[in-house]
Amino acid sequence: MPYFRVHASHNLVLTNFKVMFTSFRQTKNFTKIKRYKAYFLLKQNCTKVHFTVRDPYQKAISLYKDKFQYTPLNMDLTQPVRWEKPQRIFFPAMGLSTRHHSDQQIKDALMNTPFDDFIHLLEKCYWLDEHTQPQHWILNHPRYLLFRNLGVDPKRLSIYKMDKRTELKAFSESTGFDNGRHANSTASINTPTTLSAESLKIINKIYEKDFTTYGYQMRDA
Repeated sequence: MPYFRVHASHNLVLTNFKVMFTSFRQTKNFTKIKRYKAYFLLKQNCTKVHFTVRDPYQKAISLYKDKFQYTPLNMDLTQPVRWEKPQRIFFPAMGLSTRHHSDQQIKDALMNTPFDDFIHLLEKCYWLDEHTQPQHWILNHPRYLLFRNLGVDPKRLSIYKMDKRTELKAFSESTGFDNGRHANSTASINTPTTLSAESLKIINKIYEKDFTTYGYQMRDA
């Protein structure tokens, strides 16, 4: 998962993929670092932690729009294709294989998957990739052997909802992030307007702790 050190400061930014990761990566005073480096930085008492989160429903929609719609749509099939891990984890449940299916067939299968079907697939593989895992796992990842728990001192932890203007502003003031520049490659892709009761139930189950811990309202399925 993404970790960023803020230049000339004792600030460390923790986030998740599909939570403004691309915007942070393009921020000049942010340097992306590995988890083990973040772990050792957190051993220093002066390090302040800024953790950004997002509404789990919107995060799931963003993932779908990016990996199942925008990326396949803009893929150049005249060149060798390397399907991304947050796409490949879905292949077994979709009956897809890079050995037995052409890139065109895989592209069509992804793009023709309705959002509700995507959520059903997500239930079968969400733990396999950092794009799909619960956001709170960044602090204490149950599937890691090394540096599983970052050991963040709650007194040095600030949590910001990136979909709340006032909290985004506070984050920017604390870290120097320019909130006037947002990278959004999927803006041209239509956003699913409704979620079935079954999809709500699945998202609520997978990301239950994200809802309760970060104060997002869980919709009634």
